Amino acid sequence: MESLSGKLLVASPGMDDPNFARAVILMIEHHDEGALGLVLNRVMERRVEEVWEQITLEDCQVDEPLRFGGPCPGPVMMLHDRRDCAGVELAHGVCFSSEPEQVVAATGDPPPSGRPRTYFASYSGWGSGQLESELDQGAWLVASASRDVVFDPDADDGLWMRVLASIDRAIAMLALNPNLVPRDPLMN
Repeated sequence: MESLSGKLLVASPGMDDPNFARAVILMIEHHDEGALGLVLNRVMERRVEEVWEQITLEDCQVDEPLRFGGPCPGPVMMLHDRRDCAGVELAHGVCFSSEPEQVVAATGDPPPSGRPRTYFASYSGWGSGQLESELDQGAWLVASASRDVVFDPDADDGLWMRVLASIDRAIAMLALNPNLVPRDPLMN
């Protein structure tokens, strides 16, 4: 299967796992050994300053919420637009950093005003073949990632529906597993 790194996974309407129901996930890595992604549309009550000591002993200059990237705990990770301090550029203007030095550099001192950035304290992970199996079962739709979607300021409020609506209907129908759709519409 072609790598989904830099693509979006969009939970199918039938996804009932509470971690992923109506989730939009930016795929960071996808290869034979497994996959890693970040849920874009789940804000946590925790703030960046609460986990800043994982990155550096310097004072935190960030007053922003953390995002729930998925059910797997991990280091503080960041999506931003600064190629000069990126671990990897996933799409035009969408960079990922997880190394403490990169996160500090991308944050800036003082933080750059108007520059997009999002912080995560967890991630979504799949073992070898697990994501491919979920795709075959129709659990996920795949869409192209863009800077506008990744840094949507209203990500928590309807991002899933907006991305789902942007996927061509015919492609969405192909991606959904027809075996999961009841033959009798009254069974819905």
